[in-house]
Amino acid sequence: MKFGQTPRPTWYASSNLSERFNKLGSRLNRLMILDHVWTQLVGNKAKFWVLHAVQNDTLYVKVKIAVAKNELIARRQQLVGELNKHFSAPWIKKIEIL
Repeated sequence: MKFGQTPRPTWYASSNLSERFNKLGSRLNRLMILDHVWTQLVGNKAKFWVLHAVQNDTLYVKVKIAVAKNELIARRQQLVGELNKHFSAPWIKKIEIL
């Protein structure tokens, strides 16, 4: 610290630190939960159905082969319901296929 410079605030607990980064932390936590739940729900199909993005209330999934695309179209509503069970409020309203 240089002479005359004000000292940095000292954090005594992690709660002090989380107050500054709460919004970013909650978004990252939701994305981590989404990624984990997605791999658990789809199982082996995770290599064909890749999470691409989440924007507003829409989950964008990139599909690698046409047969997997047809199955995802059929299971879309079921997956939305299963994914939202893991969040405090419904977050995903629809799945779009890329």
